[in-house]
Amino acid sequence: MKKQLRGSLLFGAVIAVAVACATFFIVEHYGARAVSAPHPQSVAVRNFSGDGYSFGIPVDWNIERTASGTVAVHPVTATSGVACKIEMSSFSYASGTDMADWISRRIGEDPSLAVVEHSTENISLASGTGVEWVGTIDGIPTNLVYAFNGGRAYEIAPSVIGEGPDGSVPCDEVLRTFLSGLTI
Repeated sequence: MKKQLRGSLLFGAVIAVAVACATFFIVEHYGARAVSAPHPQSVAVRNFSGDGYSFGIPVDWNIERTASGTVAVHPVTATSGVACKIEMSSFSYASGTDMADWISRRIGEDPSLAVVEHSTENISLASGTGVEWVGTIDGIPTNLVYAFNGGRAYEIAPSVIGEGPDGSVPCDEVLRTFLSGLTI
């Protein structure tokens, strides 16, 4: 009888340990998705600041000043085999101006382009929110993010490096990493 009781207790203990381990791994796996940290703790971050903004990006990303008021960032190596570049431009913006009107005027500035808006939605930055515009420009799927503060508006445009402009390769992961470290 004692052997049977001991076997049952051992079996119960093994089951309890297995359930505890499974619960731990599930919480770790899904909990990491639910909590959005700016950068994984194992990734070293390099900080950069400019005209009313700052951001932190992984140290293995390149930063380029492409023009006055414009900066571009991109990972040195692409895990997916596709290189994505994020370009951020800064523009004057009068506080109190309707953001949706400003975005529409900015995107529709060039009358030679065929612009079709599919959706806009608020998205999170490291500090505050921005507006993500999703649509097509001359038939090319395009995502643009706009953020505003006081007297500045920022246009954040992801693009694919070294690929044709067919929009088939999204840069969503690189864009989300950049936005998670952006402070306006």
